[in-house]
Amino acid sequence: MSTTATLDSRPLTLEAGAQASVPLHIRNDGEIVEEYKLEVVGPSGPWSEVVPGLVSLYPGQDATASVEFRPPRSAAVQAGEFLYGVQVLPTEHPEEAVVPEGVLSLLPFYETTAELMPRTSRGRFGALHRLAVDNRGNIPIAVTLTGTDPGEMLDMGLPEEALTVEPGTVQFAHVRIRPVRKIWRGMSATHPFAITATPTDGPPVVLDGTYLQEPILPAWITKAAIALLALTVGLFAAWQLLFKPAVEATAKAAVQDSVNQAGQSASEAATKASEASAGAANAGVAAESAGEAATSAATSAEKASQAAGNPPQPEIVSSIAKRLEVEAAAGASGSAPFSFDNPTGVLKLTDLVLNNPQGDFGRLRLELDGVPLLDMALENFRDMDYHFLTPVRVTAGQSLNLTMSCNRVGSPPDQAAPPSQCKSAAFLSGTITIPNPSSAQQ
Repeated sequence: MSTTATLDSRPLTLEAGAQASVPLHIRNDGEIVEEYKLEVVGPSGPWSEVVPGLVSLYPGQDATASVEFRPPRSAAVQAGEFLYGVQVLPTEHPEEAVVPEGVLSLLPFYETTAELMPRTSRGRFGALHRLAVDNRGNIPIAVTLTGTDPGEMLDMGLPEEALTVEPGTVQFAHVRIRPVRKIWRGMSATHPFAITATPTDGPPVVLDGTYLQEPILPAWITKAAIALLALTVGLFAAWQLLFKPAVEATAKAAVQDSVNQAGQSASEAATKASEASAGAANAGVAAESAGEAATSAATSAEKASQAAGNPPQPEIVSSIAKRLEVEAAAGASGSAPFSFDNPTGVLKLTDLVLNNPQGDFGRLRLELDGVPLLDMALENFRDMDYHFLTPVRVTAGQSLNLTMSCNRVGSPPDQAAPPSQCKSAAFLSGTITIPNPSSAQQ
């Protein structure tokens, strides 16, 4: 070989954004003047160079160049060891090129940012925020999330496990805000809170947010209730003063007409009986006619008395309440059925309350004869109530089934030992309507 090249063997450790150099020694052991092209090869090539890039040497002469490194402070270049080489390429004898090698250790740096979206939310029963954690450093980090509110008036649902964020990437998490106490009516309440994102290394990031809790009953409900009460009183007064006397007078007139017709029929029957007694030949026929007329008069009188009374109600309505509870281990499913077996009745469901007391993860479904009525993710609620404007009808032979698929068992803060199974429940309420036997006889 007519060319020799060596690098300084001392280890090189460098911080991101800093600059360092390594000496490169070159010697021409050939018999002619040689020009050498110097170039860094390897992963560090984009942020390193040799100064100068061209060197000319006479035979037996040597020179020293400088390999300079300028790693950027960016997540694009991760921390760790980089193996690099410097290609020394002779112009006259390129087949005798040499590549001395070295190792560069790039130190890690940490830069974590986070953003809460939106910063301000509002609602009657809670709100949902998104948290974005951005790793701008050059090494993976694990970030834990904690929440606080000064008045301890909020229940904040945060991920229990730490978020792992690779360099140059962002991870998202959901933050569910729920008020501890409900405001039924009155003024809205403002609740400030803070979410702290704490990485494994580096300072924590504190994000401030605000939740505006609105009353469940809007301000106009009082005025509407007063107006409805006034309308009800007005209708009742109109019924008592105008409509009820007219209805009663009409009913009495109808009853009196029926009684008069019955009296007239009885008078006609008596006349026929008197005529029958005057003629011996037609006495039997007259007596029979008088009896039929008297019977018809009695029937008319009975119908008239029924018309003056109140007829029985056609249906009987009663209330019903049923709780369905289901348990399942992680990775399994469970169900709780409820069959409606009344052959003549109709079950009308008007209210439904879902309960996830442990904060489990999975799915909860309510089905009617295999048709889904509700399909909810457990992690989206602890307590959820529904009021059906149009009741759900369940007839004889149909069955309701509450099914739960458990993905992960929750950890309630008020229990010393964590539960081993997912546990959820549904409270159903409504009415049962059956025909009135007395009305059927009528």
